[in-house]
Amino acid sequence: MDTVAYKCPNCASPLTFDGASGKMICRACDSRFEPDAVEAMYAAQTGSGIDFDTPDEGYAASDVAQMKAYRCNSCGAELITEGTTTATECPYCGSPTILPDRIEGGIRPELVVPFVISKEEAQRLFEEYFQGKKLLPNIFKKDNQIAEMRKLYVPYWLFDCDADATIVYAAEKRRTERTDDWEIETIEHYIVHRSGTMSFENIPVDGSVKLDNRISESLEPYDLSKAVSFSPSVLSGSLADHADVDAADCEKRAVERVEKSITSAIRSTVSGYTSVSERSKGFSSKGGKVTPVLLPVWLITTVKDGKTYTFAINGQTGKLTCDVPTDKGKAFLWGAGAFAGVMGLGALILHLIKQMGSGTLLIVGLLALIVAFCVVAGLIGQLKQAGAQSGASDYVREGGLNLRQKQDLFLYTKTNRRKIQKQEQ
Repeated sequence: MDTVAYKCPNCASPLTFDGASGKMICRACDSRFEPDAVEAMYAAQTGSGIDFDTPDEGYAASDVAQMKAYRCNSCGAELITEGTTTATECPYCGSPTILPDRIEGGIRPELVVPFVISKEEAQRLFEEYFQGKKLLPNIFKKDNQIAEMRKLYVPYWLFDCDADATIVYAAEKRRTERTDDWEIETIEHYIVHRSGTMSFENIPVDGSVKLDNRISESLEPYDLSKAVSFSPSVLSGSLADHADVDAADCEKRAVERVEKSITSAIRSTVSGYTSVSERSKGFSSKGGKVTPVLLPVWLITTVKDGKTYTFAINGQTGKLTCDVPTDKGKAFLWGAGAFAGVMGLGALILHLIKQMGSGTLLIVGLLALIVAFCVVAGLIGQLKQAGAQSGASDYVREGGLNLRQKQDLFLYTKTNRRKIQKQEQ
């Protein structure tokens, strides 16, 4: 099957799409063209063309089912791609190549967020990552070579909905009074009823089974206001995949994030109680909408001691995440050092002010433990490790929570009396 390789009308060099300007640009002569105009030039090449059967010699039947062969228009080389690939670069001449039959199949994306971060910028972000990371394993201290670097459009599903939640809490108010001989604890029990709605827009869930959700969610957010309508020319110079996880499966993750966000928002309206626990909750929604889009990601891999590590960079904002582990030995040493430092300083101060005692030392010890935990947590945060989002608060429409019902109902009072022993007096 023939492919479409966009060429510069001036010098016949490959054209790529520039996200910053929205133009098709030629790196050789610096010419710039409107995508619509370039596509019109190649309209004849976007038809069905000539189909080539996938070679089956040397491959198992399962391999044949997952791969196809295409012919590069620039050099005539044969391209072998995965079953979900829609755009790639020829491995021989480097020409950006569109695979029309893949575009025709599956769900057509409505929007594309163009790349703004260039290859050079992505490489710089990768190199800068290894500077100043105290808990970085020693294998990353030198020779951090890029094994593979891909400019990839990842398929996403965007979810919109107006979510409604009703949550019932059990709440208590406790107070304690002491008389000469008795300690009296009074517990007031309440039923707290809250109902409200929140509107969510453009919650992204990646539709690629090959990309871990922890990585894709760590790259959020994207500015969807900069998205352009999908056209084959936008993919030129990049890799692009069709969604191989359908919207119904991705919906589960979107629902989970919506429920966490609206639950947290409603819980924040319950105050004035000693303790609060959920008794029951229910959710519903209306106006649900799903939009297929392509979002830009630079994927970089490096190999250390035979193991491959992945770095992902948001192709629009430059935000970086990775699967680099924490050096546990270094984390322990930093934590122990922080604990010892605070403990030693605290003990010295207590000695100078003559307040040394088991009680004061215990307080200093707890403070030192908290400081040690914060130090280690901060250093781990420097590693920018991939992690799933806890909710969808970044995608709440203006106005936030609309609290429809707020009701606090008193149930009963329970009193506990305890005789104060003489040794306690």
